[in-house]
Amino acid sequence: MCAEEIVQGSANGKRMVEESDLRKYLEKWDKTYWPTYKVLDILQKVFYRSNPAREAFVEMCADEYVQKMTFDSYLYKTVVPGN
Repeated sequence: MCAEEIVQGSANGKRMVEESDLRKYLEKWDKTYWPTYKVLDILQKVFYRSNPAREAFVEMCADEYVQKMTFDSYLYKTVVPGN
């Protein structure tokens, strides 16, 4: 996604890429991936408030299903729907 934006912003290498070109990429990236990272941010805020909450989170993350869902969400940069 970033390389595509650089190629487009440079007119296929005919001009120098400027900060505004990279900002366009960041705006697209934020729009595309914001929901995924918002969910992860919420989980962090909920489970990192206290030691008991952190321990509950660690226990939850020990589950193989949770590990697979987390891995898939990071891999595909989208919140993977559960079953």
